[in-house]
Amino acid sequence: MSIPFNNLKAQLAPQEDDLRAAFERVLKRGWYLMGPEVKAFEQEFAAWVGTNHCVSLNSGTDALVLALKALDCEGGEVVLPAHTALPCYHAVLAAGCIPVFAEVNEQSYCISPQSAARLITDQTRAVIGVHLYGHPCDLDALEDLCHKRGVAFIEDCAQAHGAASGGRTVGTVGDLSAYSFYPTKNLGALGDAGAVCGSSAEADQALRLLRQYGESQRYECTVPGVNSRMDELQAAFLRERLKHMDRLTAERRMLADIYDEGLSGLPVITPAVAEGCEHVYHLYVIRSQRRDELAAFLAGRGIGTGLHYPIPGHKQALFTSGNAPYRADELAQSEQLAAEILSLPLFPGLAPEQADEVCSAIHDFHQS
Repeated sequence: MSIPFNNLKAQLAPQEDDLRAAFERVLKRGWYLMGPEVKAFEQEFAAWVGTNHCVSLNSGTDALVLALKALDCEGGEVVLPAHTALPCYHAVLAAGCIPVFAEVNEQSYCISPQSAARLITDQTRAVIGVHLYGHPCDLDALEDLCHKRGVAFIEDCAQAHGAASGGRTVGTVGDLSAYSFYPTKNLGALGDAGAVCGSSAEADQALRLLRQYGESQRYECTVPGVNSRMDELQAAFLRERLKHMDRLTAERRMLADIYDEGLSGLPVITPAVAEGCEHVYHLYVIRSQRRDELAAFLAGRGIGTGLHYPIPGHKQALFTSGNAPYRADELAQSEQLAAEILSLPLFPGLAPEQADEVCSAIHDFHQS
């Protein structure tokens, strides 16, 4: 039996009727941009996260770019983890900033506050805490660090919708928080979409100017802006999907429990969950010193896997070639992770029996 790494059709099947109704609602209304669906989604998502404001955008990448711009980071340095997705450091560059790569925690794989502290200088404008794979970064330590050093704290929540640490939901601690609704995300649209959440009225106003050409009113602009609007259709789809987030997250956690138990005792490292943290398992990432062999073995069994992420930021040709400026801490942990990580299939719609089959295949690999 073939087991894909992801299956969007299976994920959306239980909501197909609701999504069709949302499409019909938008089509019949004839209002496709900046209309009632967008306004309603912004209000509903802000309430769900626990912030005063939400500004919808056309991607998670733009969410980071505009968050940096709204906090006046342009021209300065931004500290972020070396082990993260490509869009993070592209967003820093697009915002006119210089990326500074920090080491990650060996348990959570999120940015190390100690490494970030070593890298902050008088040129630093912000620290980006990426809640990687669905595990919260150390919110308390990063909040305290940024406050003491006088720099902005931005949460990258693209992979962690609904995660929490110490009773605080991710996205409610930083000056601003960036979200992606790319189709494979825990809360995914049917195309590109993103948002920035926060509780500052000033930042909210700045973001609303930035996302639509800097317009203060129609055909009048006060600041340089871009076109980064979420359309009505994606907002309508996201409103329907948001209603099911508790169920979808519970399903991810159930599958993670199956993997935790099924892989126990094998020479692989399964995800650790820090005390007081609530993981939402955007990805289930194991570590193996025989990663490439294991991936090939699973592929031979028809089981899909992924690599998130095979090249840390400071090793990307963009930076090693001198095409973009950067600074970096010592990054041995990030480099080791890149060589050992392997993402297993985990998504709503994956049957428990399929997760069991993945575990059995990994057992077979280690017995062969």
